[in-house]
Amino acid sequence: MNPKTIIVVCVLICAGCDSVQDKIPAVSKRYRECNEGYALLYELTRQEQNVDKILMVKNANEKVSAEIKQIAQIFGQAHDQLDAFAKQYPRLRFETTRLPTLEKKTRDSIESQTTKTLLFSSGRNFELQLLLTQVQALQYAAHLAKELGGQDDSQNRKGFLNQFSKQCEQRHQHVIELLSSL
Repeated sequence: MNPKTIIVVCVLICAGCDSVQDKIPAVSKRYRECNEGYALLYELTRQEQNVDKILMVKNANEKVSAEIKQIAQIFGQAHDQLDAFAKQYPRLRFETTRLPTLEKKTRDSIESQTTKTLLFSSGRNFELQLLLTQVQALQYAAHLAKELGGQDDSQNRKGFLNQFSKQCEQRHQHVIELLSSL
């Protein structure tokens, strides 16, 4: 082989490797971030699908109970859909959120305090505290799903995420209206 040809081939190979190496971290980062977003959404739907279980031990008025049951149903359906996506798309992994340790501890602390507050409150105060938790959860879920939908390449999952985001926004508005009527 001609020495000039060898040099040209080597330069092209090296240049090609550089451009491939530049793209691999970007693809890996996007894939990782998307999976981390799904992991966060999966955990949130897992928790929120059971929010109505507190009504087994605590009493709330009919309107609050109905709203909480509706929220639990929406999150339960979303959780089931995420499970279906995990089976359909094996590259989706819901195990790792990669939250910093301090963020994880802070979230655990808030969850523990919120649980205590709900369990040791009653009447209108219980209803108010419960609805406030749902304002936060619904707002977070709506924004997380919207951002995740902007990163996901699958039209099927994008459609689900956009629909779920809108459902959360609608329920969020219902909860705000319910709070103003208490």
